[in-house]
Amino acid sequence: MTFDDAEVPGNGGETGPTNPGEYTIPAEYAAYYAGIDFTKNGMELKAQLASLVTRTHKPQSYTPGIWEASKYTDQDPENSDNVILIYGWTNNEKDIVKRRTMPKSQQSSGGSGRDKVWEREHVFAKSLAVDKSKEQVALHAEGRNGTIPTAIEGIAGHDAHNLRPINGSWNGSRGNKEFVNGSGNSGPKGNYWYPGDEWKGDVARMMMYMHIRYENENGGGYTKATKVGKPIDTKNGTTADEMIDLFLKWNAEDPVSPLEKRRNEYHGGNHQYSQGNRNPFIDNPYLANQIWGMENKYKAANLW
Repeated sequence: MTFDDAEVPGNGGETGPTNPGEYTIPAEYAAYYAGIDFTKNGMELKAQLASLVTRTHKPQSYTPGIWEASKYTDQDPENSDNVILIYGWTNNEKDIVKRRTMPKSQQSSGGSGRDKVWEREHVFAKSLAVDKSKEQVALHAEGRNGTIPTAIEGIAGHDAHNLRPINGSWNGSRGNKEFVNGSGNSGPKGNYWYPGDEWKGDVARMMMYMHIRYENENGGGYTKATKVGKPIDTKNGTTADEMIDLFLKWNAEDPVSPLEKRRNEYHGGNHQYSQGNRNPFIDNPYLANQIWGMENKYKAANLW
């Protein structure tokens, strides 16, 4: 999958030094990270990045904000009239529910026939954020007619870094299933969900972003990784702050795609429906190892 270079401003990917803190950050977004001390690692670096993505976050409306942004950020490079659908298989798939793209014009209006429309998938499923012991509630996504959310559950529910176009029926099949390791195309795996070989890295980096962005909200751990995915190693696969080996594995195995870069460039910019912040793990997947370790097993690419 490729995008026209003239259409995608500064999509990164440059090779830089391998030692943490000796990064050469691409000029296009060096200013964004100017205040981060990359000689730090672990929870110190995590806290710095969490503060950065929080203070640069400009919440958008669910309608029209997310709809309109998605038509640009997730545009099919082979057909500008289409959007790419997360968890999709191939465009040759006979089952329309599993196809990889769909016309932008087939945006859902909330009616029947979900197999023939695209919706907005909360990759961190809304209900999985709930923790009754902390009085935490589900992510909220009902900002209509340009309404900008102010409560944290609405801000999280509208977060563009957690929302992707998806076939409506496939969205129903995923539901609020937690992610689990697998191989091949996307689909249910018992009571869990495998996002597919093409999408597992995208999912991992989105969940890492959600983990750091809302870690201190609603009593703490609002969108921690253990709520949305199952560790591979049930005894040693969870870090002290509840990141899981599943996402570190996927982050290492599935490189950042042009689609992820396109989304990050748009939302890190200053466009009408841009969110203003970036997903650091798209800009450099190795930051995950610098924070959570496990590079002996799951070392991600260092793009700086």
